[in-house]
Amino acid sequence: MPPRDSRAVLITGRGAICALGSNASSFWEGLVAGRAAIAPVAGFAADDLRPNHVAEVRAAAIEEPDRAGAFAVHAAREALDDAELEPRRGTRIGVALGTTLGGMRLFEGWAGGATAGLERVPYYAPAVRVARAFGCHGPVATPQLACASSTHAIALAAEWVRTGQADVVLAGGADLLCRFVVAGFNCLRATADEARPFDAARRGLVLGEGAAVVVVESEAHARRRGAVAQARITGAGAAADATHMTAPDREGRGAVRAMQAALASAGRPPAGVDFVSAHGTGTVYNDAMEAMAIGAVFGPRAVPVNSIKGAIGHTLGAAGALEVVMCVDVLRTGLIPPTTGHGQLDPSCVQLDVVSGAARTGAMRAVLSTSSGFAGANAALVLEAP
Repeated sequence: MPPRDSRAVLITGRGAICALGSNASSFWEGLVAGRAAIAPVAGFAADDLRPNHVAEVRAAAIEEPDRAGAFAVHAAREALDDAELEPRRGTRIGVALGTTLGGMRLFEGWAGGATAGLERVPYYAPAVRVARAFGCHGPVATPQLACASSTHAIALAAEWVRTGQADVVLAGGADLLCRFVVAGFNCLRATADEARPFDAARRGLVLGEGAAVVVVESEAHARRRGAVAQARITGAGAAADATHMTAPDREGRGAVRAMQAALASAGRPPAGVDFVSAHGTGTVYNDAMEAMAIGAVFGPRAVPVNSIKGAIGHTLGAAGALEVVMCVDVLRTGLIPPTTGHGQLDPSCVQLDVVSGAARTGAMRAVLSTSSGFAGANAALVLEAP
């Protein structure tokens, strides 16, 4: 992303659904309380799967094969209501929603002979479903960059607004759980029955599901309709490891470049960042890589860091967007939620000041959220108080 210009980009609304609850407020309250929403699989047959603990959405309203699409529509509706915005003809509203597995439960059912949902084959991408649900006639995109998908989607939305391609964008991500997803990650030996980000006893990630959507809006459009800014998106960066299909670069060089690019585009030095929302999967190599990368960017300064994956699992293509929803509340309240599941800092992560045990307070002017995904996709965003 080029250096920012005078066209400010705001977040004016947010919505979320995850294992902690079906709205952004319950998500935030659960994070601050340090609750973990991880339990044995209940939504599909999993007796033969090991590990089989996940963070499922239990909302009764989301009972349909296209769970990711339903999650996305649910979160988008909350975000629009929060922004007090109703799409109408003539408003250039775009949709950028990342995902990794989109309509996989639909495909899983069809492989077993089911026919429900076949008429929706062209619309399984959550972005397309949201655009149809709310009559959004601006640009529509579905970034699929593994676990960095929704961070890329929000960066893309900011660029559309900044360059005048849209006035408003519904941006974020959605993903789901099914047998294919859990069995696949188990085959990679990447999973565990509990998530312990940056902890000495960590053994792997726990999968989660859900969606998060933010309303990304130009300052001029927000001012015309009297909208309240919740945060500003001031920087974004991306970089590839180009190293391995599943393993991260052990020295975190791609993550370093992504964070540095985000800070440069925001015009903000590392010393001006008050908090880092880390990817923090709880796998041995990701956490060590990320600790090394954060240390390289911030030097000896102990910037507070957390990970939300011990609470809601790794929500794949929705992970970065859920972090952004959290970051808006961090800026709003000055509270940093604890890293659920973290107890004893691993020696490979000594560069980090991990917030654990209880929420921490502090003045929050600017925060950095970072994501990393398979095939070495890295992305970062800088958010600032309005």
